[in-house]
Amino acid sequence: MKVFDMHCDTISALYEKRRRNEMAELRKNNLHLDIEKMKKGNYGLQTFALFVDRDAEDDCFCTAQEMLKLFREEMAKNSKEISQVFTYKDIEENEKIGKISALLSLEEGASYEKNPEMLHKFYEQGVRMATLTWNYENTLGYPNQFYNPLERDVWSTGETAGLKAKGFEMLEEMESLGIIVDVSHLSDGGFYDVAKYAKRPFLASHSNARGITPRAARNLTDDMIRILAEKGGVMGLNFCVSFVRENWRPGEEGALLSELIRQIKYIIHIGGEDCIGLGSDFDGIEEVPMEMQNAGELGILAETMEREGLRYHQIEKIFYGNVKRFLEENL
Repeated sequence: MKVFDMHCDTISALYEKRRRNEMAELRKNNLHLDIEKMKKGNYGLQTFALFVDRDAEDDCFCTAQEMLKLFREEMAKNSKEISQVFTYKDIEENEKIGKISALLSLEEGASYEKNPEMLHKFYEQGVRMATLTWNYENTLGYPNQFYNPLERDVWSTGETAGLKAKGFEMLEEMESLGIIVDVSHLSDGGFYDVAKYAKRPFLASHSNARGITPRAARNLTDDMIRILAEKGGVMGLNFCVSFVRENWRPGEEGALLSELIRQIKYIIHIGGEDCIGLGSDFDGIEEVPMEMQNAGELGILAETMEREGLRYHQIEKIFYGNVKRFLEENL
């Protein structure tokens, strides 16, 4: 089964390893995802996020640029197996010659929030997808609430607050450039602002269903799933255990495949079989699924989905078809 995955944090993880003077390369590493694992998992496309923690960096734009340089170096070293894509035609060309496609995204608007020219620079370098926030409020908007089960309180505010004035300006700029808007991490109010004012379809690269895991505020509500589907968008199944397990507590082992499939079936029931894809969050999550430890083992998920009653054409749509269709229409 071919794989089109909308989100991983592997480039950021490699960057952090090198900051610590550890040897780390995209071809083979001890992370969740590398080229060898992707080849084993039959990957057609992987979206690589340039994730920057704004509270840990003095200059988010410069840090993201350093990550992008690392990404390009790894693409050059492994050009026979993988290459960056800028358009849907590039994906088609890579498919013909058996190459993996690498799509660049930004995770955290702080990387470009200061000036639209920063966003233009990223676009010129091949970024084609971007979130507006991560887990912190920035000049563009607010993140979702994060429930801390140990303290039983809310870690951040902003669930109902929407985009700020600069956020609306940047939304318009993203759409004029052709950068796909990613609403994962965005507050509920921000989601509804994007849904109301965006002129093009948008996506949630790594978000699940809040109807199953209500404490995971980063997941989408039923209403959000319906709106996303109606507008031709797609959401990526996140493998993080706290996103799929009801009443999850810190320290628990990774998700069960049955829990992932429960999410899939629920999302199909709410939004239909055309709105769900993969958004693994590999190398951005601590606990990988117990029965599927890395990117090379995604075939196990496909086999389990079939045993659990999902039809073959539905599995194809979830593994690659829906994301491929979205990119064909919007990239």
